[in-house]
Amino acid sequence: MKLFGIMLLSLFLIQSCAAQTQLPAEMPEKITIYLNKSGGMRRAYKKVTIDEGVLEFEELRGGTQAPQKWSANVAREDLAKLYRVFVENQFDTVENDERKGIVYDAGSESISISINKLKSFGVTYGKNSPLSGKNLERYLAVSRALDDLIAKSQNAAQTTGENEKFIQGTWRVTGENGGYGWFLEWTFQNGNFKQTGYPPIIQKGKYKVLSTAGDRITLELYEQKGTFGDQKRELLILLDKQANQLTISGTKGFTRTAER
Repeated sequence: MKLFGIMLLSLFLIQSCAAQTQLPAEMPEKITIYLNKSGGMRRAYKKVTIDEGVLEFEELRGGTQAPQKWSANVAREDLAKLYRVFVENQFDTVENDERKGIVYDAGSESISISINKLKSFGVTYGKNSPLSGKNLERYLAVSRALDDLIAKSQNAAQTTGENEKFIQGTWRVTGENGGYGWFLEWTFQNGNFKQTGYPPIIQKGKYKVLSTAGDRITLELYEQKGTFGDQKRELLILLDKQANQLTISGTKGFTRTAER
């Protein structure tokens, strides 16, 4: 009986070790998360990649329409919240049931996570990759958390798109200082910018959206040349859509003007 008890304990320990997650408790510096959904015989798919703090989304819903594409920045705290769901549900230990047949037109979905580009863990779910019981519960918990982040990012991307679209064109503000007139002018056009002014200012380069929230948009200016040199810098813009005005780097009253 004593030997039998030792054997049972050994089996229990082996099973317990096998069920332990290999995912680090704390989120590593670099993680990449993928979601792929296939429509089977239907011409439809969804692809999502989260890497380097950016979520890339692409979806084709079928028919002849072009795929929907958008991207959005993901805050590290939001990514850490999603990662905790992977860890809490021991995602890397989720196992499929034994397949009992093949469904040739079945769709499927796959979620995978890569740790520091060194280790990867993935799970596929569908009629040809069945899940049940606790394995299904844990997979769905991760799937729901990922869907929540995608929805949040889509709302942010929509706001980013609307705000970036609003600032396109040339904006100008004028004033006087000690009896002398001055002006500042900014032009934003599809990722490029130009800043001019008097006393003489000339700066050109490219921009990308760093963040957006409500009526605020922050740009990163890069690949620059001109009065202020070539170093990257951030530009905060406040949008007053009702008055059709901008506040740029704290200077109020920029109004839209025709390009010259």
